[in-house]
Amino acid sequence: MNICLVSQALPYLPSRGGFRLYGANLIRCLSKRHRVDLVSLLVDHDREHLDWPRPYCSQVETIDVGHPRLPMRAANFVAGYLSGTALHHRAELAEILSRGIAAARWDVIHFEGDYVASLMAGRLPVPTVLSLHDSWTLRCREMLACAQNWREKLHYSALAAREPRFERQLYPKFDRCIVVADRDLAEVKRVVPGARAELIPYGTDTDYFHPVHLEKQPSSLVFHGHLGYPPNVEAVTEFARVIFPLVRREAREATFHIVGADPAPQVRALATLDGVRLSENLPDIRPSVCGSSIYVCAIRHGTGLKSKVLEAMAMRMPIVAYHPGSTVGIACVHDKHLMAAETPESFARYVLLLLRHPERAERLARAARQLTEEQYSWESRAIAYEDLYRQLQTERRRAA
Repeated sequence: MNICLVSQALPYLPSRGGFRLYGANLIRCLSKRHRVDLVSLLVDHDREHLDWPRPYCSQVETIDVGHPRLPMRAANFVAGYLSGTALHHRAELAEILSRGIAAARWDVIHFEGDYVASLMAGRLPVPTVLSLHDSWTLRCREMLACAQNWREKLHYSALAAREPRFERQLYPKFDRCIVVADRDLAEVKRVVPGARAELIPYGTDTDYFHPVHLEKQPSSLVFHGHLGYPPNVEAVTEFARVIFPLVRREAREATFHIVGADPAPQVRALATLDGVRLSENLPDIRPSVCGSSIYVCAIRHGTGLKSKVLEAMAMRMPIVAYHPGSTVGIACVHDKHLMAAETPESFARYVLLLLRHPERAERLARAARQLTEEQYSWESRAIAYEDLYRQLQTERRRAA
């Protein structure tokens, strides 16, 4: 099969950002059996990582986005609302896709991200897949619920007004729209009844995220993630200021290690609390996570599937997490794969339970690792997309 993957950020590993990770892992797996061409926007420092996709891709073409000025950003915003399209670099992408389609190079075109998809001009003559990851209408509501300042509230309020109409204009152009969690799927179908939406859950790299055999620090709790992302900021703040004191009433020696990139000021302030430690921008988070006793995830808001929970499961960590906020989209069972809390009091109670019963914690950790191997490997995600691509080819032939 000949596949064109069009991404709104350069796919490479290791990296941060869902579209980079998702696209890179699909390319890595799909290229074992198929020809993959990559067309990618370059943002931030993407150009420094262009060597990563080349061994996997037959062809790599890029569009350097740079930093569009305010008038262009405003024009994109308005065009998205009116017609579900973006204007910046639209001609460049159209030229690349037109050449490939004219040469009959591709059997399917896979778009990673709705922004780059909005640069597409109308319905294409080959099957198209739009990988959304999340419902952005839902995400705007969730971000507003945990916004940390007035700028975030203003940003997501503007998006919340624009997004439903943008989605109704854009999504029906594609043969399939893919999200990673049931809640997002339901919201996409509610907002855009004409969208042909389906669910393919997120994966995790079970080879990279594996148990690191270290001596665990006694009574140590850990969380990792991007520490400027509002749901993560809210989660570590609630854990450090509300749940952690409940734990320390009965386990004075307990510590909380916050690991992640680009911490917000609110997160930096937590490191001044007794027993709380912050490690930022580590080149490898695995030793810090695996060297702790219990992984804690107090996320209440956000969309999609929480990849950090899958990563902790793959590293064979005992986990206590809020349900459903942290566990949505993952086929985990309470007291089998992790402990699912609903209140700060039950969260602290489960943490203390696992600290006191390490054999129970180990049982959860082993079951969690097995679940990721069986259901959330990237190879299984690639196979799901292969099946989808073939189905869309059949549908197009029948329609013709």
